[in-house]
Amino acid sequence: MARQTDNRISYIKKPMAENSFPCVISAAAGLVLCIAGIAVSIRSQGNTPLGAVAACFCGVLFSIAGLRYGYRAFKEREKNYILAKAGTVTAAAMVILCFVILLIGFKR
Repeated sequence: MARQTDNRISYIKKPMAENSFPCVISAAAGLVLCIAGIAVSIRSQGNTPLGAVAACFCGVLFSIAGLRYGYRAFKEREKNYILAKAGTVTAAAMVILCFVILLIGFKR
C-alpha cells in the first residue's frame, strides 16, 4: 500500500524575531529625530542651531542601530520578520536621506 502524503496545514503562528522590536523602535526614534532636526533647520532658514544638528546626528546613529538590529533579526531562523522588514527599510531610508542631504550641503 502506498504512503499517503501529509497534507495537514499548521495554523501555529511563527513567533516574532526577538530583535525586530528594538529595530522598529530605533528606526522610529531615528525618524523622529531627523525630521525634528530638518524641521528646525527649515524654520531657521538654513541657519541651523547646534541642537538641530545634534538631533540629526543622533537620528542617524539610531538609524544605524536599527539597521544592525534588523540584520540580527534576519539571522534568526523560522521567525516572523514583518517588523524587522519595516524597521530596516525605514532605517535605511533615513541613513540614505541624511547622507544625501550631507552631500548636497558639501556641494554648495
